[in-house]
Amino acid sequence: MDTFLAGIALPNMMGTFSTTLDEISWILTAYLVAVAVFTPLTAWLGRRYGRKRVLLTGILGFVIASTFAGTSETLFEIVTARFIQGVFGATLIPVAQQILLDLWPKERHNIALGWFSVGMMVGLIIGPILGGFLTDYYSWRWNFFVNIPGGLTAFTLIFLFVRENKPDPSRHFDLTGFMLLGTALICMQWVLDRGEQLAWFESDKIIVWTSISLCSLYLFIVHIVTARRPFVDPALFQNRTFTICACYLILLGIMMFGFIALFPALLQNYLGYPVMTSGLILTPRGLATMVAAVFVGHVLARVGPKPLIFAGSVMMGTSFFFLARITPEVDAFSLLFWIGIQGVSFGFFSTTLTAAAYAGLPNELRPDATAFLALSRRIGASIGVSVLVAQLLRFQQANRATLSENISPYNERLRHLVLPDGLRLSDQDGLHAFGRMVNENAEFIAYLDCFNFLVWVCIVAAFGVFLMKSPERTSR
Repeated sequence: MDTFLAGIALPNMMGTFSTTLDEISWILTAYLVAVAVFTPLTAWLGRRYGRKRVLLTGILGFVIASTFAGTSETLFEIVTARFIQGVFGATLIPVAQQILLDLWPKERHNIALGWFSVGMMVGLIIGPILGGFLTDYYSWRWNFFVNIPGGLTAFTLIFLFVRENKPDPSRHFDLTGFMLLGTALICMQWVLDRGEQLAWFESDKIIVWTSISLCSLYLFIVHIVTARRPFVDPALFQNRTFTICACYLILLGIMMFGFIALFPALLQNYLGYPVMTSGLILTPRGLATMVAAVFVGHVLARVGPKPLIFAGSVMMGTSFFFLARITPEVDAFSLLFWIGIQGVSFGFFSTTLTAAAYAGLPNELRPDATAFLALSRRIGASIGVSVLVAQLLRFQQANRATLSENISPYNERLRHLVLPDGLRLSDQDGLHAFGRMVNENAEFIAYLDCFNFLVWVCIVAAFGVFLMKSPERTSR
């Protein structure tokens, strides 16, 4: 919810702090960098200090940082507050999942994770609607203050009802592994955020930062394999099913957040829907995800993960296929239907992948698993937004060249067509009108091309299920 609240408020923050779009984007980037760097650390913190204590600290720090973000008077203050918010927010999902998996017996993990997904989907539903309402009728500052009552309620309930695990004070902290992985993630996030602006690998800066990221990642892998007490147990990645599920979660993040980065703009700029209505059109996706996640939690043990992941990939691909063929005259019911189908597929993916990833792991690897699965989602979200925006601009340029190549006074066929008023090849104003029409159509088609690109991502996901091992099924 907090991610959508902050994103919707960015245009208003630009006016408050008198900044450019590039500068104000650091409000999102600072949070994403902090979450990416500190998410892997949550496994060690839970073992060393106790999961309940770490979760309570994360909630309290998140609420305090949200308060400072809402009262910020300068860009530096709010970027700093958002970074601190990300440091504490990194603990929330992985540590909560660790507690959940410890409290529930293994044969009922599917059901527990299904209901856990419902909580996250509620945030995705409420975020755009609540953010638009608070920004329009109150102030962008309330998009941060709204975290306070929810955070304090969660703090109270967890303090009263959640049991603490036994901490291990002798737990060793691998600073070298943490620094290497953190460097790789920071550089990767910087490349993804600045890649489009700097023309990707045509820029020396992008090449340098990418090289640092890849070298750090390579050294991290070598370190965890050779160190006596590594930052993360390499046995985690030797489990083929876990590694495949983590890769699937990256694909899920690309599809989920990449689509969100494009579709609201398409609704508002080309299909004529206002901000609040475009948020409501996306609501069925979250509702369908909630229902599907609970359903999958009850049937996963009987049918196994492969059929559910394959079905989710097919439904997702079908949704993107038909959304890639809409016109500006498309009716709202068709949009709601295909958005709902997409939501069902998200429910199939999310619960199935999380449960399958934990199924073959010993209990001692669960803390590391929760941290790296949460990190996979974050990486997928960053890649999805960056890649889809880059693809949108590339498709737009290609479409503009294709559409405009025949608009010329020397095109005899075009000269004899009956053109609408304002579209004239004989004067400068008419040619400018042609240019505006070409730009609008080129960008609209570029959105559809991006949806076709996501269809191919779904095809890769569908065939990836054959790499997974089939776990034993139960009739319970």
